[in-house]
Amino acid sequence: MPARTRLLIRIASVVFILICVSVLGRWLNRDATQTYNLTNDSAALSNEIATNKDNTGLQLAKVELISVDGTTVSTDSFLGTPTIINIWYSTCEPCRRELPVLASAAEQYGDKVHFVGVNIKDSAKVAKDFATKYGVNFEIFLDLNGAFISSSGISTAPVTLAVNAQGLIIAQIAGELSTDKLTALVTELLG
Repeated sequence: MPARTRLLIRIASVVFILICVSVLGRWLNRDATQTYNLTNDSAALSNEIATNKDNTGLQLAKVELISVDGTTVSTDSFLGTPTIINIWYSTCEPCRRELPVLASAAEQYGDKVHFVGVNIKDSAKVAKDFATKYGVNFEIFLDLNGAFISSSGISTAPVTLAVNAQGLIIAQIAGELSTDKLTALVTELLG
């Protein structure tokens, strides 16, 4: 038998064996398909996908954050002025798209509403450079130990909280903010 024919037979045999192993593997694992349930109950998480807890009507979590300049600040310092808190990170595409909207609103409402960014993943330098790139002039803090997002039950970004002067969260928006959504949020906050 020629060498070329022997080679083709070997290749065909290997392909046949690989197909058989693949089919057998799928057959053996047919009942092991992983399923996930959406839940807001973080205590019940085992095979579920975590979602954000709805903080509307709750007091703002009292934790310490770190400014991008290294100063420790308590969220209690946000009390006394209506505040918009945006939770974000630099590689989050919706966060990138909404940051100019927040920067513009902070310029427009800055004398009436305190705007704050809470970065949940980046270093101080990355967060500061990123915010500068998008024209952000409001304060940026880091949640380095995850205390803020853990106590608030936040597991996805972006999330925006509208907090009244007494520290009560009057609204929470998960996902990308549009100018219209943010204007409505600020109007509700000031109403």
